[in-house]
Amino acid sequence: MAKDSFNEPIHIGEIGLVTALEGSKAVVTMERKEACAKCRACSAGIEGKEMIIRALNLCEAKEGDYVEVMLDNSNFLKAAAIMYGIPFLAFMLGIFIGYYGALALFGSYAEICGTVLGVLFVVLSYGWIKSKESTWKKGNYIPKAVAIANKKDI
Repeated sequence: MAKDSFNEPIHIGEIGLVTALEGSKAVVTMERKEACAKCRACSAGIEGKEMIIRALNLCEAKEGDYVEVMLDNSNFLKAAAIMYGIPFLAFMLGIFIGYYGALALFGSYAEICGTVLGVLFVVLSYGWIKSKESTWKKGNYIPKAVAIANKKDI
């Protein structure tokens, strides 16, 4: 199901059980695989545990069905850039402003001011990302339940 093109959908390699329906979304329980553990996006690399995701229910699955979950490759990379790139840049900017600002204003405590301002900028960046979440939740960055899985795939 995976395609080589950068912009085409890619199968994230998971089949999960639909445990509930929430409007147009299916709540899917999946076992976290080793590849997910290395990604660390969901829960800091814990292997063998279940993870619960909300996926658009494009295949009209019912509670108790097993579904294939897909995510658009380019949107996955954009989402990763939003969640990791923006806070990283905010942290670096905060360190730079805090360090050189403290040197110019106080002449000392530059490292402490840089660190504190860096952490503050990270917190603010996550607040900004959270405020934009409703805009980004329109479907581009959400996993999609695209097909009901065959019994042999489970």
